[in-house]
Amino acid sequence: MEWISWSNAAYLAAIIIGGGLTFAASKYRTVLKEIQEALNTYHEAAKDGEITEEERNRIMKEVLDIAKAGVKIFWRW
Repeated sequence: MEWISWSNAAYLAAIIIGGGLTFAASKYRTVLKEIQEALNTYHEAAKDGEITEEERNRIMKEVLDIAKAGVKIFWRW
């Protein structure tokens, strides 16, 4: 019973939490990718200080892609 100690319990907790975070990161990877694409589109559009109608439509498309990826995570059809 020497192996039961607080430090071993802490290591076990760290392994369990790490596994859970890895699972969550893989689950939300598509949403994070879509958010990055939307931010890149916005930064490209805002470089000149003015966002045109075409750029606004591209940004809106990217935002809808984020929403679509989020819905796919929680509602599988």
